[in-house]
Amino acid sequence: MMIDANEHGATEKTSVLYRLAAFQYHERLKNVMVTDVYTCTADDSVQPVAEEMAKRKISSVVITDAEKRVLGIVTERDMLKKVVAKGCPSILDTRIAQIMTPHPITLAPFDTLFDALSIFARHDLKHLPIVDGETLVGLITFRQLLKLRHFEPLVLIGDLQKAESVADFQRIRREMIHLTRKRLASNVDPADIVAMLSLVNASIHKRLLRRSLSEQGAPPPVDFCCFVTGSHGRRENLLFPDQDHCIIIDDYDDAHYNAYDHYFLKLSRRFADLLDAVGFPYCSGGIMGQNPLWRKRLSEWHAHVSWIFRDQGPYQVRYLTLLFDSSYLYGKKTLFHDYIEDAFAQLSQNHTAVRQMRDEEQGRHKVPLGLFGSFVTEKNGNHKGEIDMKKSGLIFVIEAARVLALRHGIRDTSTLGRIRALVEKGVLHEDDSEYFENAYRVILYQTLKAQVDNYLRDETRDYYLNPQELSSRHQGQLKQAFKAISDLQDIVGTELGELIL
Repeated sequence: MMIDANEHGATEKTSVLYRLAAFQYHERLKNVMVTDVYTCTADDSVQPVAEEMAKRKISSVVITDAEKRVLGIVTERDMLKKVVAKGCPSILDTRIAQIMTPHPITLAPFDTLFDALSIFARHDLKHLPIVDGETLVGLITFRQLLKLRHFEPLVLIGDLQKAESVADFQRIRREMIHLTRKRLASNVDPADIVAMLSLVNASIHKRLLRRSLSEQGAPPPVDFCCFVTGSHGRRENLLFPDQDHCIIIDDYDDAHYNAYDHYFLKLSRRFADLLDAVGFPYCSGGIMGQNPLWRKRLSEWHAHVSWIFRDQGPYQVRYLTLLFDSSYLYGKKTLFHDYIEDAFAQLSQNHTAVRQMRDEEQGRHKVPLGLFGSFVTEKNGNHKGEIDMKKSGLIFVIEAARVLALRHGIRDTSTLGRIRALVEKGVLHEDDSEYFENAYRVILYQTLKAQVDNYLRDETRDYYLNPQELSSRHQGQLKQAFKAISDLQDIVGTELGELIL
């Protein structure tokens, strides 16, 4: 299905949701890192390395081996403290290995600026090597990030690093409500706002999981991994997400089952209790690590994935959705990688599962526009005349993007990431992508605003919006956005109609 970009109307260029010079919490490090990194070997002499650093006007050198694996790092501060301050009598005889910091903390190209700032704050660092697998591919420095126009993330991350008690994290969560309102009023891209919320929430999750581990009285008996799903997995949190976390445990002998599983059950319960106390309610569907369905060994997860694809029961679509909206949170990352690789391998052999996802989700969520373009609202009850912006708007575009992305084997979990990947694969035209992206932003903006307004007015946590309270301009934009999502649904239907079942 082709759509003329000139007919997209208000959502194309006149959306109120312009990108300002806001901090890009979700920007990937691969887009901002320095790739021309000065390196040396551990056996190099300090003096020529120092001279080269001065010549290049840089403040660090990364020590690598012949395969470009990171062995250590030396900074200007190391030179001053370990060479100059100690009055080293023979700098020519001093090797880099003698003054380097071995095994430095590293990040990956697909980690975010928020992740980098968090590491800088937590460990008082100024330089972070970026590695792809084990290979050095770049460097990010604190000085680079200080060039940002907005210092709000530094304050926010500083608060996160100082937070210790449940009350501290509760306060941060409350402050996020007012920060969201402020950013909406400044016309900041709502996609950046949900990225901010999601990254803050992920940081809180990690802190509370580490705390839960420290309270166990013993280290984990075997490697494990925690991953999150739903809006956490997509990094598209609204203001009040509930819990959606799962545990993958490395395979171990059945003889240890009672002791090992009890450890992770106790850990999961404590983690969930802390999350609930901070403001992430228990998942009503039980998608938490204390549920044995979502806490098991890697081999059992593989069996679980196979069962999801074989099962034709009422929960298949729900489980598939959770499966492909998952992201790593904490622990041994290779466990999550193994799990998700298996999921995509099985998906490639089970196209009917994607078709079923589309059929069920289309039946549950309809764009709230009537035959003549009027809003379809609740007919009765406390929300008469209102639209649930999440269930009748936002979720629809999330689901459409997910199904179309899975149809083409796209691994990205975010809605905008999926749409952009569809452009790269030639499934969507670039003009169509702009149409759908702006529609998503309009709906996301109104969903966030409804949630903020409802909470600050009535302390409710719902997403209901009365469209008649919007200006005529905003009503027009919202109708155009809903129409765009209907067009996206048509594309999904056309794509899946080509499948031979």
